[in-house]
Amino acid sequence: MDLAPPAFHETSNLRRKACAAGLDPAHWYAVEWESAVPKGKVVEVRFQGASLALYRGQDGELHALENRCAHRQVKLSHGFVEGCQLKCVYHGWTYDGDGRLASIPHELFGRSFPAVRLRSFPVRVRHGLIWVFFGDPALAAEREIPDVPELADERSWAHVPIDFLWRAHPTLIVNNVMDSTHVATLHGRRFRTRSFRYGPVTHCEAERERVLVSHKIEVDPGGLVGYVAKNIAVDTQTACFEYPYLWVSVGGVYKLWNFLLPIDERTTRVFMLSCAERVRIPFTPWLSPAWLARALLPLARRILVRPLFDEDGLSTAYEQEGYEAHFDRPSLDLHPAPRLCYQLTIRKWEEHLAASERAQRAG
Repeated sequence: MDLAPPAFHETSNLRRKACAAGLDPAHWYAVEWESAVPKGKVVEVRFQGASLALYRGQDGELHALENRCAHRQVKLSHGFVEGCQLKCVYHGWTYDGDGRLASIPHELFGRSFPAVRLRSFPVRVRHGLIWVFFGDPALAAEREIPDVPELADERSWAHVPIDFLWRAHPTLIVNNVMDSTHVATLHGRRFRTRSFRYGPVTHCEAERERVLVSHKIEVDPGGLVGYVAKNIAVDTQTACFEYPYLWVSVGGVYKLWNFLLPIDERTTRVFMLSCAERVRIPFTPWLSPAWLARALLPLARRILVRPLFDEDGLSTAYEQEGYEAHFDRPSLDLHPAPRLCYQLTIRKWEEHLAASERAQRAG
């Protein structure tokens, strides 16, 4: 009988422990694009095994409720929006945006109206994304949705919004972003995905809530990026695991933001904002005006951005497969960043577990 990877409390090995940890729910998580939930629509959102019904009322307000009807536990995401309320598809029990049972469209059989309130979750919109706070709502005001300075004003950079469903634990995605030694092999075989050549690590450190690592870089002249990219301003790439978010600054002219939504132990939805200060008109020396850059974004998404990150998604799925098959074998990590990221992930999950335990005792 095959053995399963150990649970969080069953191992002291850093990598195994990080691969068994969750992400602290007391942060804002991107769950869907704002445009994907128009008025009158309800969708299911999953976070670390939990299911939410996310809907937008006819007044334009977004709401997130635990995804079950208190009657027969049918998912409310199977139901439909009426006005500003969410109605179960089965018997029509209807809930308001705060999760309170508002109406029952059939007789009560001599009973009083049930005092039911489902759990609701804080919701915000920023950067074209819908964000949900899955932790203690009292902490929501203390935690910030990350700033994206590249999109902050009228001079905002051209950007490609894109998302992926990757069959991997968040820890393995953090590995992919923070350790760029994979680029030459994974992305170096195809013209469309060859981008930069990576030199030595120049800086790697852990601060309390983040890990930073910098590499020397240069544009790979044999790749498509070399024909469309603005010349880099500095010969350095910096990657940051700013828990629980990831960003990469490339050459001072590109910025990639990764927002992870852990769906279950081996599935993560990744929302990306791929930003460029300026791009060249392909195969010319001229920089593209802003209007043309925006017009070219769908093409860039299809021929440049998606192929590149499809390779990353495939590689993280391979790593997940390898981890599950050989979790008891040592992992020979040579790059300094993964170990620091493991430590940060473990510490944050331990802090969450301790806080949950204190809340249970107090309750």
